[in-house]
Amino acid sequence: MKKVISILGSPRKKGTSARIAGAFTDTAKSLGAEVEKFYLNGMTYRGCQACETCHSETDKCVLKDDVTEVLEAINDIVVFSSPVYYGDTSGQFKLFYDRMYSLLDIDIERDPAIISRVPEGKTAIFVVTQGDINENFRDVPERYKMFLEVYGYDVKVVRRTDLQEGVPNQDVSDSQAEIVALAKELIV
Repeated sequence: MKKVISILGSPRKKGTSARIAGAFTDTAKSLGAEVEKFYLNGMTYRGCQACETCHSETDKCVLKDDVTEVLEAINDIVVFSSPVYYGDTSGQFKLFYDRMYSLLDIDIERDPAIISRVPEGKTAIFVVTQGDINENFRDVPERYKMFLEVYGYDVKVVRRTDLQEGVPNQDVSDSQAEIVALAKELIV
């Protein structure tokens, strides 16, 4: 049975990025996958403290808070979702994403210097939404895709642009249909 976790980075539980991600997890569940959701805005956690303990003394982040469970839950398919705020992902998402640094084994005296601690064969879906036009902030999904590939993920991006600012219940059925098709392809 496939396992899916969804990491929701929007402060709105039912915002556009959360609804698009939800279309994936609902479909995955209906196809028999085990699904677990993490709503970052409802969690208590800190960002990376740059202590480097995860690279020098242990193979995990040493902070013990709500993100510990999320990092430990990473499995077959991970759905990352966030709106674009001020030219990047939401603060909630970025704070979490920095903690993923602990999922890398780094030793500059070794070749290669960076080895992922995420087991091979994993898939990441990155859902990103924005109110701004399509031409703007293309770098956001590109940067996050690049880093997710460093972890060894096969990355799929679902990007929705041109949304009306401050209107959380807009029609995103076309993006939901896109991600439902992706779920049907991946959960077999």
